[in-house]
Amino acid sequence: MAIQSVNGRHSLVLRMMDFMFWGDQRVLTAAAAVSEREYYAERGFSAGSLHKLLVHTMAAQWVWLSRWKHLEVRRLEDTSDYPTRESLVRRWPRVHQDFSEFLAAQTDATLASAITYRNTRGEAFTLPLGELVLHCLDHGTYHRGQVNSLIKLAGGTPVTLNYFQFSLEHPPGTGTL
Repeated sequence: MAIQSVNGRHSLVLRMMDFMFWGDQRVLTAAAAVSEREYYAERGFSAGSLHKLLVHTMAAQWVWLSRWKHLEVRRLEDTSDYPTRESLVRRWPRVHQDFSEFLAAQTDATLASAITYRNTRGEAFTLPLGELVLHCLDHGTYHRGQVNSLIKLAGGTPVTLNYFQFSLEHPPGTGTL
């Protein structure tokens, strides 16, 4: 049985996008309390350091958005593009803004439309836009959990990142963040 949003796929995607933005901001705030040394320390977990994982998470959002806009992406941005936490903190809100504008312009029909993109190895894939968006949102959830673990390893305080907490703070029907 397929589960459908009462308000349609577009409303669901926008709601989940807000959840992603909320979670991203929470982990950035929690990471800001970690010392410079601990923030950049290699942990041998996931991407290595807290900074590397945060950059990866932001860069993945940007690369997916670029693909949906039919832009050719040859590489995933990394810490050579965003070497400091300040450069990441400046860039990520712009990625969120572009992501939000793109998704706001979509409809249930465009989300159901198949798009073809190429990964950084040149391999072609075709899926409905809505499925790719949900993948990107899920990818962010996965990495925010890892970020929380790295924050704890760095001596910081992990934050609550679940959808339940988001819903308590932003009840459905109250608009976007």
